[in-house]
Amino acid sequence: MNDLLALECLNDVLVLVDRWGDLYDRRWGNRHPYHEQPAIAPQVDELIDEVRRRTRLAHDVIDAMGEAALAAKVVEKEEGMYGGHPFNQARVAIVEAIAILSQRTELADIVGPVGPRLAAAELHPIIWGAAAQLWDDGHHRAAVQTAATAFEGRLQGIAGPSVSGENLASLFSLKDAAPGSPRLRIGKLDPASKTWTSAHEGAAALIRGAFMAVRNLVSHPGSPDPSPREALEMLALLSYIARMVDESEEVVAQ
Repeated sequence: MNDLLALECLNDVLVLVDRWGDLYDRRWGNRHPYHEQPAIAPQVDELIDEVRRRTRLAHDVIDAMGEAALAAKVVEKEEGMYGGHPFNQARVAIVEAIAILSQRTELADIVGPVGPRLAAAELHPIIWGAAAQLWDDGHHRAAVQTAATAFEGRLQGIAGPSVSGENLASLFSLKDAAPGSPRLRIGKLDPASKTWTSAHEGAAALIRGAFMAVRNLVSHPGSPDPSPREALEMLALLSYIARMVDESEEVVAQ
Protein backbone atom coordinates (compact mmCIF):
# COMPACT_ATOMS: atom_id res chain seq x y z
CA MET A 1 0.00 0.00 0.00
CA ASN A 2 1.24 3.47 -0.86
CA ASP A 3 1.21 5.37 2.43
CA LEU A 4 1.10 8.80 0.77
CA LEU A 5 -1.95 7.87 -1.31
CA ALA A 6 -3.59 6.34 1.76
CA LEU A 7 -2.90 9.50 3.74
CA GLU A 8 -4.42 11.64 1.00
CA CYS A 9 -7.49 9.39 0.85
CA LEU A 10 -8.07 9.47 4.61
CA ASN A 11 -7.65 13.23 4.75
CA ASP A 12 -10.27 13.60 2.00
CA VAL A 13 -12.67 11.35 3.90
CA LEU A 14 -12.08 13.34 7.08
CA VAL A 15 -12.94 16.59 5.29
CA LEU A 16 -16.16 15.04 3.97
CA VAL A 17 -17.18 13.66 7.38
CA ASP A 18 -16.52 17.05 9.01
CA ARG A 19 -18.53 18.86 6.33
CA TRP A 20 -21.44 16.48 6.77
CA GLY A 21 -21.12 16.58 10.56
CA ASP A 22 -21.35 20.38 10.51
CA LEU A 23 -24.57 20.16 8.49
CA TYR A 24 -25.89 17.50 10.86
CA ASP A 25 -25.23 19.71 13.90
CA ARG A 26 -26.77 22.75 12.23
CA ARG A 27 -29.85 20.73 11.32
CA TRP A 28 -30.43 19.69 14.90
CA GLY A 29 -29.29 22.90 16.56
CA ASN A 30 -28.24 21.84 20.05
CA ARG A 31 -29.13 18.21 19.15
CA HIS A 32 -32.59 18.51 20.67
CA PRO A 33 -35.40 17.44 18.32
CA TYR A 34 -37.44 20.55 19.09
CA HIS A 35 -34.65 22.67 17.61
CA GLU A 36 -34.52 20.91 14.25
CA GLN A 37 -33.90 23.16 11.23
CA PRO A 38 -35.83 21.49 8.40
CA ALA A 39 -34.25 23.69 5.73
CA ILE A 40 -30.90 21.93 6.20
CA ALA A 41 -32.38 18.42 6.27
CA PRO A 42 -32.20 17.86 2.47
CA GLN A 43 -28.46 18.63 2.46
CA VAL A 44 -27.85 16.16 5.30
CA ASP A 45 -29.89 13.43 3.62
CA GLU A 46 -28.35 14.05 0.20
CA LEU A 47 -24.78 13.78 1.45
CA ILE A 48 -25.07 10.80 3.80
CA ASP A 49 -24.80 8.15 1.04
CA GLU A 50 -21.47 9.64 -0.04
CA VAL A 51 -20.30 9.70 3.59
CA ARG A 52 -21.21 6.04 3.95
CA ARG A 53 -19.38 5.11 0.75
CA ARG A 54 -16.26 7.06 1.63
CA THR A 55 -16.09 5.78 5.21
CA ARG A 56 -16.27 2.22 3.87
CA LEU A 57 -13.28 3.10 1.70
CA ALA A 58 -11.52 4.51 4.77
CA HIS A 59 -12.24 1.25 6.59
CA ASP A 60 -10.58 -0.76 3.80
CA VAL A 61 -7.58 1.58 3.67
CA ILE A 62 -7.01 1.36 7.42
CA ASP A 63 -7.39 -2.42 7.32
CA ALA A 64 -4.80 -2.58 4.51
CA MET A 65 -2.48 -0.60 6.79
CA GLY A 66 -2.53 -3.61 9.10
CA GLU A 67 -4.69 -1.81 11.66
CA ALA A 68 -7.66 -4.20 11.75
CA ALA A 69 -8.82 -3.19 15.25
CA LEU A 70 -8.81 0.46 14.26
CA ALA A 71 -10.59 -0.26 10.99
CA ALA A 72 -13.37 -2.02 12.92
CA LYS A 73 -14.25 1.33 14.50
CA VAL A 74 -14.90 2.98 11.13
CA VAL A 75 -18.60 2.19 11.07
CA GLU A 76 -21.85 4.12 11.19
CA LYS A 77 -22.98 4.08 14.81
CA GLU A 78 -25.96 5.86 16.32
CA GLU A 79 -24.60 7.87 19.23
CA GLY A 80 -27.91 8.98 20.74
CA MET A 81 -29.51 12.41 21.01
CA TYR A 82 -26.61 14.05 22.84
CA GLY A 83 -23.74 11.91 21.62
CA GLY A 84 -22.99 13.55 18.29
CA HIS A 85 -23.53 12.34 14.75
CA PRO A 86 -23.37 8.66 13.68
CA PHE A 87 -19.84 8.95 12.27
CA ASN A 88 -18.16 10.40 15.37
CA GLN A 89 -16.49 7.09 16.23
CA ALA A 90 -15.39 6.63 12.62
CA ARG A 91 -13.97 10.16 12.60
CA VAL A 92 -11.85 9.51 15.70
CA ALA A 93 -10.48 6.30 14.15
CA ILE A 94 -9.68 8.05 10.87
CA VAL A 95 -7.82 10.80 12.75
CA GLU A 96 -5.80 8.14 14.58
CA ALA A 97 -5.02 6.35 11.30
CA ILE A 98 -3.88 9.64 9.76
CA ALA A 99 -1.53 10.13 12.71
CA ILE A 100 -0.10 6.63 12.22
CA LEU A 101 0.45 7.21 8.50
CA SER A 102 2.01 10.61 9.15
CA GLN A 103 4.50 9.00 11.52
CA ARG A 104 5.28 6.33 8.92
CA THR A 105 5.93 8.82 6.16
CA GLU A 106 8.05 10.96 8.48
CA LEU A 107 10.07 7.90 9.48
CA ALA A 108 10.51 6.92 5.83
CA ASP A 109 11.88 10.40 5.10
CA ILE A 110 14.43 9.92 7.88
CA VAL A 111 15.52 6.30 7.50
CA GLY A 112 14.42 5.52 3.94
CA PRO A 113 11.82 3.09 2.57
CA VAL A 114 10.39 0.51 4.98
CA GLY A 115 9.94 -2.10 2.23
CA PRO A 116 6.94 -3.48 0.37
CA ARG A 117 3.63 -4.09 2.10
CA LEU A 118 1.10 -6.77 1.27
CA ALA A 119 -2.47 -5.55 0.71
CA ALA A 120 -4.95 -8.33 1.41
CA ALA A 121 -7.36 -7.07 -1.24
CA GLU A 122 -4.68 -7.72 -3.89
CA LEU A 123 -4.65 -11.47 -3.19
CA HIS A 124 -6.07 -13.91 -5.74
CA PRO A 125 -9.85 -13.32 -5.92
CA ILE A 126 -10.69 -16.94 -5.04
CA ILE A 127 -8.54 -16.72 -1.92
CA TRP A 128 -9.53 -13.25 -0.74
CA GLY A 129 -13.14 -13.70 -1.82
CA ALA A 130 -13.43 -16.69 0.52
CA ALA A 131 -11.53 -15.07 3.38
CA ALA A 132 -12.59 -11.40 3.29
CA GLN A 133 -15.71 -11.41 5.46
CA LEU A 134 -14.21 -13.68 8.11
CA TRP A 135 -11.02 -11.61 8.08
CA ASP A 136 -12.93 -8.35 8.51
CA ASP A 137 -14.76 -9.90 11.48
CA GLY A 138 -11.42 -10.79 13.09
CA HIS A 139 -11.67 -14.57 12.50
CA HIS A 140 -8.22 -15.01 10.96
CA ARG A 141 -7.93 -18.75 11.53
CA ALA A 142 -11.34 -19.41 9.95
CA ALA A 143 -10.46 -17.06 7.08
CA VAL A 144 -7.38 -19.14 6.21
CA GLN A 145 -9.31 -22.40 6.58
CA THR A 146 -12.11 -21.18 4.31
CA ALA A 147 -9.65 -19.86 1.73
CA ALA A 148 -7.81 -23.20 1.72
CA THR A 149 -11.09 -25.00 1.13
CA ALA A 150 -11.85 -22.66 -1.78
CA PHE A 151 -8.36 -23.34 -3.16
CA GLU A 152 -8.97 -27.07 -2.89
CA GLY A 153 -12.23 -26.63 -4.79
CA ARG A 154 -10.38 -24.76 -7.54
CA LEU A 155 -7.96 -27.67 -7.96
CA GLN A 156 -10.71 -30.27 -7.78
CA GLY A 157 -12.41 -28.44 -10.61
CA ILE A 158 -9.48 -29.66 -12.72
CA ALA A 159 -8.54 -32.96 -11.10
CA GLY A 160 -12.05 -34.11 -10.20
CA PRO A 161 -13.75 -34.46 -6.80
CA SER A 162 -12.17 -37.85 -6.08
CA VAL A 163 -8.75 -36.21 -5.59
CA SER A 164 -8.29 -34.06 -2.50
CA GLY A 165 -5.78 -32.38 -0.22
CA GLU A 166 -2.09 -32.95 -0.80
CA ASN A 167 -2.88 -35.55 -3.50
CA LEU A 168 -3.86 -32.62 -5.75
CA ALA A 169 -0.11 -32.07 -6.18
CA SER A 170 -0.38 -34.77 -8.86
CA LEU A 171 -1.72 -32.09 -11.21
CA PHE A 172 1.87 -30.93 -11.71
CA SER A 173 3.35 -34.45 -11.72
CA LEU A 174 5.72 -35.31 -14.56
CA LYS A 175 5.18 -39.04 -14.17
CA ASP A 176 3.21 -40.97 -16.78
CA ALA A 177 -0.50 -40.59 -16.13
CA ALA A 178 -3.46 -42.76 -17.01
CA PRO A 179 -5.13 -41.72 -20.28
CA GLY A 180 -7.65 -38.98 -19.69
CA SER A 181 -5.99 -37.75 -16.50
CA PRO A 182 -5.66 -33.95 -16.33
CA ARG A 183 -2.31 -32.28 -15.78
CA LEU A 184 -1.14 -28.67 -15.45
CA ARG A 185 1.87 -27.46 -17.42
CA ILE A 186 3.72 -24.22 -16.78
CA GLY A 187 4.20 -22.20 -19.94
CA LYS A 188 7.00 -19.92 -21.15
CA LEU A 189 9.64 -22.53 -20.27
CA ASP A 190 11.51 -24.96 -22.51
CA PRO A 191 10.08 -28.46 -21.78
CA ALA A 192 13.52 -29.90 -22.46
CA SER A 193 15.19 -27.76 -19.79
CA LYS A 194 16.01 -28.57 -16.19
CA THR A 195 14.21 -25.38 -15.19
CA TRP A 196 10.95 -26.72 -16.64
CA THR A 197 11.34 -29.92 -14.62
CA SER A 198 12.21 -28.15 -11.37
CA ALA A 199 9.34 -25.68 -11.86
CA HIS A 200 6.79 -28.49 -11.97
CA GLU A 201 8.37 -30.37 -9.09
CA GLY A 202 8.37 -27.15 -7.09
CA ALA A 203 4.72 -26.43 -7.93
CA ALA A 204 3.74 -29.91 -6.73
CA ALA A 205 5.73 -29.38 -3.52
CA LEU A 206 3.99 -26.04 -2.92
CA ILE A 207 0.57 -27.65 -3.23
CA ARG A 208 1.54 -30.41 -0.79
CA GLY A 209 2.92 -27.79 1.58
CA ALA A 210 -0.20 -25.64 1.29
CA PHE A 211 -2.39 -28.48 2.50
CA MET A 212 0.00 -30.04 5.01
CA ALA A 213 1.42 -26.86 6.59
CA VAL A 214 -1.48 -24.44 6.11
CA ARG A 215 -4.90 -26.06 5.62
CA ASN A 216 -4.28 -29.01 7.94
CA LEU A 217 -2.63 -26.80 10.54
CA VAL A 218 -5.49 -24.30 10.87
CA SER A 219 -8.06 -27.12 10.68
CA HIS A 220 -6.55 -29.09 13.57
CA PRO A 221 -8.32 -28.20 16.85
CA GLY A 222 -5.13 -28.56 18.87
CA SER A 223 -3.02 -26.13 16.86
CA PRO A 224 -2.59 -22.53 18.07
CA ASP A 225 -4.38 -19.69 16.32
CA PRO A 226 -2.14 -17.88 13.83
CA SER A 227 -1.42 -14.23 14.47
CA PRO A 228 -2.87 -11.78 11.91
CA ARG A 229 0.59 -11.55 10.30
CA GLU A 230 0.96 -15.33 10.11
CA ALA A 231 -2.57 -15.71 8.75
CA LEU A 232 -1.93 -13.11 6.06
CA GLU A 233 1.27 -14.88 5.04
CA MET A 234 -0.67 -18.16 4.79
CA LEU A 235 -3.23 -16.47 2.53
CA ALA A 236 -0.38 -15.05 0.46
CA LEU A 237 1.02 -18.56 -0.09
CA LEU A 238 -2.38 -19.84 -1.21
CA SER A 239 -2.77 -16.80 -3.47
CA TYR A 240 0.61 -17.36 -5.14
CA ILE A 241 -0.18 -21.00 -5.91
CA ALA A 242 -3.69 -20.12 -7.14
CA ARG A 243 -2.22 -17.62 -9.61
CA MET A 244 0.31 -20.21 -10.75
CA VAL A 245 -2.55 -22.62 -11.43
CA ASP A 246 -4.41 -19.93 -13.41
CA GLU A 247 -1.34 -19.27 -15.54
CA SER A 248 -0.73 -22.96 -16.29
CA GLU A 249 -2.14 -24.85 -19.26
CA GLU A 250 -4.48 -27.74 -18.61
CA VAL A 251 -3.59 -30.84 -20.65
CA VAL A 252 -5.04 -34.33 -20.72
CA ALA A 253 -2.82 -37.39 -20.75
CA GLN A 254 -3.14 -39.48 -23.91
